[in-house]
Amino acid sequence: MARTEVILLEKIYGPFRDQAIQSLKHIIKRKIGSLDARIVDVSIADNKRNYVKVVIEGEDAEVAANYLRMEYQSIKSFDEISEGDVLRGRIIDSEEFGYGIYVDIGVVKPVPKDALLPLYKLRKQLVASAKVPLRQISQKFALIDNLPVEIKIVDINNVNMEIEAEISENQLKTIKRWVRSGLERVIVCGAPRQTVRKAIIRTGHLRDIIRIERLGLLEHAIVCKRGTTAPGIIAEIGNELPGVVLKAFRPIEIKEWFKTLK
Repeated sequence: MARTEVILLEKIYGPFRDQAIQSLKHIIKRKIGSLDARIVDVSIADNKRNYVKVVIEGEDAEVAANYLRMEYQSIKSFDEISEGDVLRGRIIDSEEFGYGIYVDIGVVKPVPKDALLPLYKLRKQLVASAKVPLRQISQKFALIDNLPVEIKIVDINNVNMEIEAEISENQLKTIKRWVRSGLERVIVCGAPRQTVRKAIIRTGHLRDIIRIERLGLLEHAIVCKRGTTAPGIIAEIGNELPGVVLKAFRPIEIKEWFKTLK
């Protein structure tokens, strides 16, 4: 019987790892249900990046693995990326550097390398090139660790193995749509969707939200109804989600901030 394994760029981390693994198993089973393939194991790969390892058996094991690679993307080598590629990744070390934000896009060979969203690119794309510090941009747009983002590779330095990128057109459209909507959102990083929903129900706030948008396995955007504030929801559900990062995305605050920028 054929057996294969694939390491996906989905990440499992935080206090709800076991629930996340079970949730991902169910999701994968639904996605490959029509194939002769059985999920043998879903676990955290043996590395510092918390990637997911999936082991599959069956006649269609390799077909299933290839499908998952397309659906979630998988680890890759430096020479597999090219300028112009649009890739999905995760923000890492968001407040560690003042010159840009790094995005983990799964480059692990010959050594791990992340893509850099340089400050000048972020300023150009998000704040009309206003000279504001990176920390302000990160805070206003809730660009936090583990947040899934889609980026476009714009420059590759093969000598120093450096990767420069910008926010993709689709990702930029999503951010702008969120701002235009005027609806506040709670960005959640570190809990499965069902766990987030239960926290909202237990605190009596299901009536105050429109929906929970899935950004990743453990990442979501809770869309608040008009008149409901993201900080208010965070204050209520925070104790129900210990160890989970919650960040407010506030369109009106962003619009007011824009008016002060030069």
